[in-house]
Amino acid sequence: MIKRWRSTLLIVVLLGSMATQAIAAPTGLLAHVLASHHAGKIIRTFPGPDGLTGIVMEYNGSKAIAYLTPNGKYLISGLVANLETGANVTAGYGIKYIGKINLVKGPAASKIAFQCASLSGITVGNKGAANVMIAVFNPSTPMGHKVMAVMMGEAGQMAKKGTLHVMALRLVPYGPLAPAILSAGNAGREQRLASVLKHKSPGYVTTMGTRFAQRNNVVLGNIPMKPPFLVIYFPQAGLSAAVPVRSLMRVASTVKSAEVIAGNVQ
Repeated sequence: MIKRWRSTLLIVVLLGSMATQAIAAPTGLLAHVLASHHAGKIIRTFPGPDGLTGIVMEYNGSKAIAYLTPNGKYLISGLVANLETGANVTAGYGIKYIGKINLVKGPAASKIAFQCASLSGITVGNKGAANVMIAVFNPSTPMGHKVMAVMMGEAGQMAKKGTLHVMALRLVPYGPLAPAILSAGNAGREQRLASVLKHKSPGYVTTMGTRFAQRNNVVLGNIPMKPPFLVIYFPQAGLSAAVPVRSLMRVASTVKSAEVIAGNVQ
């Protein structure tokens, strides 16, 4: 089932030619599931690779690319790669049907990761891990609240799978709720985030928490990417990237991709 764009990511590797096309898959089942879960709508379809039907879905103004199998029963979201050319097919369709994604990679992303390392937040997982994923969000906004919910949910799943032994998640709040969230130690901050997730007060504000929040604002003002955004810094895999958040599907896809990469460096 789809729940507010949090479908399970499948990393699909296509062997052979991408030219074969099939009759468009029926979209009725997907449309019904989206409507019943208030998770958006289908705004267009297009011929996908090797018999898949490409889908552009929209939720609260955010768009994302996904694919339907020929029978219309299975939805695939995330990376689709052509092994013959090395091309990221999903990224190409995203540019064509949604618009260019302002993805930052390489040295520029490493610089953003270095700047984010000084931000105050919550560390989940191995604090000494070389590989880290950072989420910067404003929990007082609707999108920031949803990003926080997705990240906390994914952290729980990663902990069960053991992925957090080789990587760490950093949750960095900013905005009006940040001083209260940052007014506790690491474990307390996680509890305060949970309270915000339940639409409860995060608690009292300390002078130190206010200073941490103010410093976050200063550092973020010097980073050339507007929050909310995600940063993947995996030096063990030779990867660094900064991804602006435009939809929850992008958050889930990015987190799942980081999880797969982390699994490969264990």
